[in-house]
Amino acid sequence: MPTFRKDNSSHKNEVHQKPLEQEDILSPFYFPPPEDQMRQKAVAEMFNTSVQTIISWSDAGKIPTFQLGKIPIYSRKLLIYTARNNRSLLKS
Repeated sequence: MPTFRKDNSSHKNEVHQKPLEQEDILSPFYFPPPEDQMRQKAVAEMFNTSVQTIISWSDAGKIPTFQLGKIPIYSRKLLIYTARNNRSLLKS
């Protein structure tokens, strides 16, 4: 018979988050958490291209963009997923 123990830890209000799965980042309800958010300049450095190219790709729908007010936000995990499936975005 199982025994039950009372949890005496001090982390009672702490929320346990599971790691993001591929299905999670592809959900229409996904918004990147702060540690996953990137700005245009960082995305341009990641793809070794200019900020204007990132803006063009966003406008054309080649890379996913989120809006935080008027500021475009990018998800690092979603960009990596997109680049893996669209190698033409990567420069050699």
